[in-house]
This record gives sequence, C-alpha cells and structure tokens, in this order.
Amino acid sequence: MKRLGVFGGRFDPPHMAHMIHARLVLEMFELDKVLFVPAANPPHREVYASFSDRAEMLRLATGDEASFEVSHIEWKEDLSYTVDTLARLKALFAPTQLFLIIGLDEYECLNTWHEPERIMKMAELVVLPRGMRGGRSSKPGIHFPDLPLLEISSSLIRKRIAMGRSIHNWVPPRVEIYIRQEKLYKEVL
Repeated sequence: MKRLGVFGGRFDPPHMAHMIHARLVLEMFELDKVLFVPAANPPHREVYASFSDRAEMLRLATGDEASFEVSHIEWKEDLSYTVDTLARLKALFAPTQLFLIIGLDEYECLNTWHEPERIMKMAELVVLPRGMRGGRSSKPGIHFPDLPLLEISSSLIRKRIAMGRSIHNWVPPRVEIYIRQEKLYKEVL
C-alpha cells in the first residue's frame, strides 16, 4: 500500500518552511509522495493571490522534487472542505494510506472543521510545529513529529512584500521571481 502525504493549505505564498517540513515528513513517515493541495476557497480563511497564482508558485517551489506533486483537485470548488478532498484522493489513489499534514494552529481548531471525525477516519494527522516546538506526545492516528520550529509564515511574507522588504531566503528563488514579476501582495497590510 502506498503512503501519501496530503499537505493542504492556502500557500499564499508557499515558503521555505513548507518545503523543509514537507521533506522532513516525507522522510520520517517513509511516504511515497507529498501532494500539495492549494485550497481553492477555504471556508475559514481569506486568500490574497488567485488559485492559479498559488498553484503556479507551488509548481515552481516543488519543481525539482520528484517526491513532491501539486494537485488541482480543489480547483473551481465553491468551498474547499478537507473531508471532501480526502475522500476524492482516497478514491483516486486507492489503495493508499493518507497522512494529512497540517499546522498546529489548524490542529487546535480541527473540531470546527466540516466533519472532523470523518477526516480522522480517512487519514492520519501529522501536526507541524507553529509558534512553539512540537513537544506533544503522539496518539494513535495523530503525530507530533519532532521537527524544527521555523518562524516563517505566509502572512509575515505578505507584510514584508507590502512594506517593500526583501523576502530572499524566505521563499524558494523561483517563487520570489514569480511574486515580483506578477506584482503579488503589494497591497496587503
């Protein structure tokens, strides 16, 4: 049975912490692949760049990684619910064991997500550290891997861009070029 990491998020923009954590999770959990799934229209959060811009930035960020792939499965969705995405991925890649990669902030509000019980039945959770080191003990189906705390966030990157500050080394080089060429996030504060 294949082992597929599902890394969902806004990726607005994708940054180095996303890439580093994805690589470490791939290795720690012996995954065959990490599938990056940009949210088309997340119900709990605002997006600043279009779906096509975010998907293209992910493609640029993951381009050299054979074990990374970008999915457009949520393209043209009214609302993006993780439970629906996981159900479609489970059908597409059967038989596959899914590992849903989420941040600690998302894990702490998982009970507010659409059908969280079904999510837990379809995938094991891999919770990334955010704002503090992982440090929690794992439970069956929920993993808090000991990963480095990387204080990089998309919101901080958007603010730096809007203030005219450098994002060099915060995002992959091709993503930085794309953001500059497309003039993304200039108005965000």
